[in-house]
Amino acid sequence: MIRVVAIDDEVQIRRLLRICLERDDFKVYDASDGEEGLRQILNVKPDLVLLDLGLPDMDGKDVLSSLREWSSIP
Repeated sequence: MIRVVAIDDEVQIRRLLRICLERDDFKVYDASDGEEGLRQILNVKPDLVLLDLGLPDMDGKDVLSSLREWSSIP
C-alpha cells in the first residue's frame, strides 16, 4: 500500500484527495498546515507528499525546503 501525506488548508480538497486516492488503495494521511504536515511526514514516512503552496502558517515552498533538508520524498 502506498502511503501519501496530503497537506492542504482546505478541508474539501483534503476530503476529495482522500476519497479518490483511497479508492485506488492508497493510505492517506492529511494535514491542514505546514507544521502538522512536517510532523505527519516524520511519523508516517510516506511514499509521496501532496503539498499546497499556499498554507496559513508557512509558505509551501518553505515546507518543501525544510523537507529537503532530511528527505527526498517525491
